[in-house]
Amino acid sequence: MNIYSDMNVYNYDRDTGYYLGISQADPDPLNEGGWLIPAYAVTVAPPPFPVGKIPQWDGSKWVVVDLPAPPQPPEPPAPYQPTSEEQRLAAYRNESDPLFFKWQRGEGTQEAWLAKIEEIKARYP
Repeated sequence: MNIYSDMNVYNYDRDTGYYLGISQADPDPLNEGGWLIPAYAVTVAPPPFPVGKIPQWDGSKWVVVDLPAPPQPPEPPAPYQPTSEEQRLAAYRNESDPLFFKWQRGEGTQEAWLAKIEEIKARYP
Protein backbone atom coordinates (compact mmCIF):
# COMPACT_ATOMS: atom_id res chain seq x y z
CA MET A 1 0.00 0.00 0.00
CA ASN A 2 1.39 3.39 -1.04
CA ILE A 3 0.80 5.95 1.71
CA TYR A 4 2.27 8.73 -0.40
CA SER A 5 0.47 11.04 -2.76
CA ASP A 6 2.00 13.92 -4.64
CA MET A 7 3.24 16.86 -2.59
CA ASN A 8 3.74 20.20 -4.33
CA VAL A 9 6.62 22.44 -3.39
CA TYR A 10 7.13 26.00 -4.62
CA ASN A 11 10.62 26.93 -5.80
CA TYR A 12 12.26 30.32 -5.42
CA ASP A 13 15.53 31.87 -6.54
CA ARG A 14 18.19 31.55 -3.88
CA ASP A 15 19.54 35.07 -4.44
CA THR A 16 16.36 37.10 -4.99
CA GLY A 17 13.62 34.95 -3.43
CA TYR A 18 11.51 35.35 -6.59
CA TYR A 19 9.04 32.57 -7.34
CA LEU A 20 10.33 30.19 -10.04
CA GLY A 21 7.66 27.53 -10.30
CA ILE A 22 6.15 24.41 -8.84
CA SER A 23 7.67 20.93 -8.52
CA GLN A 24 7.06 17.69 -6.65
CA ALA A 25 8.73 16.69 -3.39
CA ASP A 26 10.15 13.18 -3.11
CA PRO A 27 9.02 10.78 -0.38
CA ASP A 28 11.50 10.39 2.47
CA PRO A 29 12.70 6.76 2.36
CA LEU A 30 13.89 6.93 5.99
CA ASN A 31 10.79 8.54 7.48
CA GLU A 32 7.50 6.92 6.51
CA GLY A 33 4.97 9.59 5.62
CA GLY A 34 7.70 12.27 5.43
CA TRP A 35 8.85 14.29 2.45
CA LEU A 36 12.17 15.53 1.16
CA ILE A 37 11.81 19.26 0.53
CA PRO A 38 14.48 20.55 -1.89
CA ALA A 39 16.63 23.53 -1.07
CA TYR A 40 15.06 26.86 -2.01
CA ALA A 41 11.57 25.40 -1.99
CA VAL A 42 8.65 25.75 0.44
CA THR A 43 5.33 23.98 0.91
CA VAL A 44 3.38 27.26 1.14
CA ALA A 45 1.73 28.14 -2.18
CA PRO A 46 2.36 31.67 -3.45
CA PRO A 47 -0.64 34.00 -3.70
CA PRO A 48 -2.15 34.89 -7.06
CA PHE A 49 -0.36 37.81 -8.64
CA PRO A 50 -1.22 40.23 -11.47
CA VAL A 51 0.85 40.98 -14.55
CA GLY A 52 3.87 43.10 -13.61
CA LYS A 53 4.13 41.58 -10.12
CA ILE A 54 5.90 38.50 -8.76
CA PRO A 55 5.79 36.63 -5.44
CA GLN A 56 8.99 36.85 -3.40
CA TRP A 57 9.81 34.54 -0.49
CA ASP A 58 11.04 36.63 2.44
CA GLY A 59 12.09 33.68 4.60
CA SER A 60 8.72 33.08 6.22
CA LYS A 61 5.98 34.11 3.76
CA TRP A 62 5.31 35.14 0.17
CA VAL A 63 5.19 38.88 -0.55
CA VAL A 64 3.96 40.15 -3.93
CA VAL A 65 6.38 42.77 -5.30
CA ASP A 66 6.85 44.66 -8.56
CA LEU A 67 8.56 42.65 -11.28
CA PRO A 68 12.12 44.00 -11.54
CA ALA A 69 13.15 45.81 -14.69
CA PRO A 70 15.25 43.72 -17.05
CA PRO A 71 18.99 44.38 -16.76
CA GLN A 72 20.50 46.89 -19.14
CA PRO A 73 22.60 45.34 -21.90
CA PRO A 74 26.32 45.88 -21.44
CA GLU A 75 28.07 48.61 -23.40
CA PRO A 76 29.51 47.29 -26.64
CA PRO A 77 33.28 46.99 -26.60
CA ALA A 78 35.30 49.76 -28.17
CA PRO A 79 36.36 49.03 -31.73
CA TYR A 80 39.77 47.43 -32.01
CA GLN A 81 42.59 49.89 -32.59
CA PRO A 82 45.76 48.27 -33.94
CA THR A 83 49.04 49.34 -32.38
CA SER A 84 51.66 51.25 -34.33
CA GLU A 85 53.73 48.06 -34.51
CA GLU A 86 50.81 46.11 -35.99
CA GLN A 87 50.16 48.87 -38.52
CA ARG A 88 53.86 49.01 -39.42
CA LEU A 89 54.04 45.22 -39.92
CA ALA A 90 50.92 45.31 -42.13
CA ALA A 91 52.42 48.13 -44.19
CA TYR A 92 55.65 46.16 -44.65
CA ARG A 93 53.63 43.17 -45.90
CA ASN A 94 51.39 45.21 -48.18
CA GLU A 95 53.75 47.91 -49.43
CA SER A 96 57.45 47.11 -49.04
CA ASP A 97 57.44 43.32 -49.50
CA PRO A 98 56.10 43.57 -53.07
CA LEU A 99 58.90 46.04 -53.88
CA PHE A 100 61.45 43.66 -52.34
CA PHE A 101 60.28 40.77 -54.53
CA LYS A 102 60.27 43.00 -57.63
CA TRP A 103 63.87 43.95 -56.82
CA GLN A 104 64.76 40.24 -56.38
CA ARG A 105 63.27 39.45 -59.82
CA GLY A 106 65.06 42.39 -61.43
CA GLU A 107 61.80 44.29 -62.01
CA GLY A 108 62.48 47.05 -59.43
CA THR A 109 65.31 48.73 -57.58
CA GLN A 110 66.75 48.24 -54.15
CA GLU A 111 66.50 52.01 -53.60
CA ALA A 112 62.71 51.98 -54.14
CA TRP A 113 62.34 49.13 -51.65
CA LEU A 114 64.55 50.83 -49.01
CA ALA A 115 62.80 54.17 -49.54
CA LYS A 116 59.44 52.49 -48.90
CA ILE A 117 60.79 50.95 -45.67
CA GLU A 118 61.92 54.40 -44.45
CA GLU A 119 58.55 55.89 -45.40
CA ILE A 120 56.75 53.21 -43.38
CA LYS A 121 59.06 53.70 -40.38
CA ALA A 122 58.32 57.44 -40.46
CA ARG A 123 54.56 56.84 -40.76
CA TYR A 124 54.43 54.34 -37.88
CA PRO A 125 57.24 55.17 -35.43
